[in-house]
Amino acid sequence: MTRSRVVTVAASFVASASLCASDARADFDFQLGTSVSGAWVRRAPDFTSKAVTTSARELGAKTARAGSSLAMIGFGGDVELTIDDRWKVPLFGGNFHWAVGEYDAAITSLDGSIARLRPWTVIRGDFLLPGIGRRWKHRRNMWAAAVRSGFSVAGMAGSVAAGAETVPLELTAQTFLLQLELEGCRRLDPSTRVCLQVVPRLYDHQLLNGLTFGLRMEWGQ
Repeated sequence: MTRSRVVTVAASFVASASLCASDARADFDFQLGTSVSGAWVRRAPDFTSKAVTTSARELGAKTARAGSSLAMIGFGGDVELTIDDRWKVPLFGGNFHWAVGEYDAAITSLDGSIARLRPWTVIRGDFLLPGIGRRWKHRRNMWAAAVRSGFSVAGMAGSVAAGAETVPLELTAQTFLLQLELEGCRRLDPSTRVCLQVVPRLYDHQLLNGLTFGLRMEWGQ
């Protein structure tokens, strides 16, 4: 075999191996998303107050029940990894919501003292961790579903009565979070999509405790 033929055969082998390796390699891309959303909480969680000192005594950290449902509005953003244009791996993200609407104060007892909780002051921050999902495309349309975990922190204002005195309260609640993200999207250009998103909260202080819904913009493949 001549030297030129050896070089030709070797080049063909290298090219074939490279092509096979390229075909076997999973394509991936990063995607950025932002959203404006409403939220509904079926039942507000139990909140824990910080210790306070009144003119009569010191109140330690205690748990108080708000008990009402809440409507909220807010915004958020996250980063995802897409694999082979089919699988989606939500990486990290977050949401911030605050209560909207009119609510009655929740009157409860806090260590023997009368406390007033103000549900209209509730704010909530969600910190989203990695998840896994799937997406389907047809021309300019796309549908996607993913399960995702995280944790949520909420805060609320209130007050406690101590004789003729009223002392402000700061209350917080934390929980593990598990949610199902569902969306339908329409591509606007090669790198931009607009989506309608619905996110049932599979676990948020308790099972099936509300959802978020809204408009989402995505940039990426």
